[in-house]
Amino acid sequence: MLGAAGILFTVAPRVFGGHGRVVSHFLGHWGPVDGHALGVALAADPFGLAFALITTLLGTLLLVSALSELGELGPRELGWFACLFQLLLAALIGSALTADMINLFVWFEVAALASYGLTGFFLERPIALEAAFKIVVLTSVAGFLIFIGAALVYADHGALNFAQVHRALPGHLAAPDLLALALLTAGFATKAGLIPFHGWLPDAHTAAPGSVSALFSALMVDLGIIGLARITLQVFGGNAQHAALGLLTVLGVVSAIVGATLALAQDDLKRLLAWDTVSQMGVLVVGFSSATATGVAGAAYHMVNHALFKGLMFLCAGAIVHSTGETSMSGMGGLVRRRPLLTVGFTVAVLAIAGIPPMNGYASLGLIHDGVHHHTVVYGALLLAQVITIAALARAAYLTFYRPRPEPYAHLEPLRPGMRTTLILLGAACVAFGTVPGLLIVHFAAPAASVLLRPDSYAAGVLSGQADVPALSVSFSYGDVAHLLTTLVTAGLGAAIAVGYLRIREPRPIGWLRAVHTGSVNDYAAMAAAGLLVSAAVLVA
Repeated sequence: MLGAAGILFTVAPRVFGGHGRVVSHFLGHWGPVDGHALGVALAADPFGLAFALITTLLGTLLLVSALSELGELGPRELGWFACLFQLLLAALIGSALTADMINLFVWFEVAALASYGLTGFFLERPIALEAAFKIVVLTSVAGFLIFIGAALVYADHGALNFAQVHRALPGHLAAPDLLALALLTAGFATKAGLIPFHGWLPDAHTAAPGSVSALFSALMVDLGIIGLARITLQVFGGNAQHAALGLLTVLGVVSAIVGATLALAQDDLKRLLAWDTVSQMGVLVVGFSSATATGVAGAAYHMVNHALFKGLMFLCAGAIVHSTGETSMSGMGGLVRRRPLLTVGFTVAVLAIAGIPPMNGYASLGLIHDGVHHHTVVYGALLLAQVITIAALARAAYLTFYRPRPEPYAHLEPLRPGMRTTLILLGAACVAFGTVPGLLIVHFAAPAASVLLRPDSYAAGVLSGQADVPALSVSFSYGDVAHLLTTLVTAGLGAAIAVGYLRIREPRPIGWLRAVHTGSVNDYAAMAAAGLLVSAAVLVA
């Protein structure tokens, strides 16, 4: 993984230099002729290369933590685990750098294959096998939708290359193109865990080991986000964009609010974090679907930030389960004295996701909010989701770490060196990425937004081998009174709701939401099918 990072860093100066650049390579040198491509292209742009880099670096840390946590496994089992882990990381890197629809589908399937094995790796646990079965069913359906969507595009336009398809699409899309867009949207929304395509996510994140949950939540679900951003903004950009972006905005808002609400209702710590991932994916989708410079730049920035703080959260949760044997927050408490490193790490992650400066979530959330500020309903929905998110995570931090627990734990295993090192480095990264937002916005977030919002420049870079990204002005004032006041109000309201929720019975609407999630893969498949039909109706109508 470090070797892969080294190779990517050799390309980074060309891609991130100036205002950004798109650099492409056609495998086997099967390059385009007169703008028509037959070979499979890999393209490094500021958006994709940044995710590939964070995947290699964070993936290395997660792998170290996993091998440290599971060191008691035999060499054969540990080898298979490491193989699956790195296979999933390779798929994520490939998905970030590909410029071909079917090649993106291939990486989607490679990631899916590895995720099945990692979810059900410990075969003696029924919960792991059940979760693996759910992810097999739902992501297999998603992969089929992506394949059929790409096939429809190819049937009409004779192209699979992102750039060639973008140039081939007419100004007014026909019904087959709109249906293809609906299929692709549903397929990638399933991988991203957006409601109503999310049924696999809570179970898979809960059943897997802590390091695997961190890998799924911090990195794997972003494959769906990358697919949605590429298809909607770069391939279909300018064509039926209004309807597609409106659909994604609705899916994002619903996911953000419902995910945060169900996180607030959980007692299992890892399931709480899994539902929070559903919420954060919704926030990301709203940022990208805003199609504004600040919103898209904030979403690209927040995608990297989410990888850092959600990876840290899940590693802390996994370490708690590993150390204490407890999975429910009702059976925890008192860890602030017994496990200070875990307490600090989890608290840093909570502050980061709450957008408290100088943590990394402050600037990226501020940019997303600026990007949707002109849409009052969407802006208000994101603020509501943020308040509920803070409440859920503040409640989790109190019950797990700060609530007194008079009796000692029956089992309290010490943290291993690899786990300690990973927690410290991720906590430091959350602070570091929040203290230099101007640098990251200029050299990464703004170029990433530009290459997504200016699909013609991306197409030129892919087909010609190299092209500069147009300059895009994105600014964020760290000391802006409005941002600071918004952060203060949302944090205060979230803390107040957390305190109140500890003292009341579960509200009936939350009970209804929990009742809908029966745990049946049939019900979850029905939800996804309904989501596909609604998406197709919205886009094709």
